Amino acid sequence: MAAVAVLAAGCGSTTHVFEDAAPLPTTTTTSTTSTTLPACPQPAPPAGFQSTILATPTSANLPYSATPGGPPVGKVVEHWGGTSTRPVEAEQGGWVEIRLESRPNGSMGWVPTTDVTMSSTPFLIVVSICNRSLTLYQGTQAMYQAPVGVGEPRWQTPKGPTFVDSIVATPRSQLYIYGPTVLILGWHSDVFTTFDGGDGTVAIHGYPSDPGSTLGVASSHGCIRASPTTINTVKGVPVGTPVNIVT
Repeated sequence: MAAVAVLAAGCGSTTHVFEDAAPLPTTTTTSTTSTTLPACPQPAPPAGFQSTILATPTSANLPYSATPGGPPVGKVVEHWGGTSTRPVEAEQGGWVEIRLESRPNGSMGWVPTTDVTMSSTPFLIVVSICNRSLTLYQGTQAMYQAPVGVGEPRWQTPKGPTFVDSIVATPRSQLYIYGPTVLILGWHSDVFTTFDGGDGTVAIHGYPSDPGSTLGVASSHGCIRASPTTINTVKGVPVGTPVNIVT
């Protein structure tokens, strides 16, 4: 894991994504040898899944509370320069509970409905660690499935429900490592609590310097490595789209 400077889409400023960048090898090699996998649960959306309600703050740094109507305990931060659209998990008395990008993984906060714009997405991304695959669903229908690289055993990709926090473009100097687009997740490594000044953010990205590491192997420091075709397929989902990382 190392830092990569990523130009945040639509803002024109440079920030750092601290995620799954290994040093560029001098030759193109396959990071790991694929092995026969045990029988794995088949990835699937939650029963009856059709869409997810999303909430986009109408102002920057919107305060959130631990309970509906409670005092502010933090702010919804736009780390990557784009919208901070988040999945809605619950609604109560003019407040909505949204997922946060902060540690610990799975953190949530309540914001007034008057301070957000509501929308929805029919899309869901499911990453199966056991199958080493990514599946894009529209409602209950699987629209696309492909192998991906997941974390090595010592740097496992953390499991659980998260979301697409931002979709950013990499600068030209980093294209040969990550490809042109990175989907940053609201999720963090369980191993790298800090790294080079960052917070071990997990992302879905390409790995042109080692294409074999995206093809159904345990190859990364915790991020999800995907082929150019897979990145091009999933980058069209809206920010806030839910992502389930499962066994």
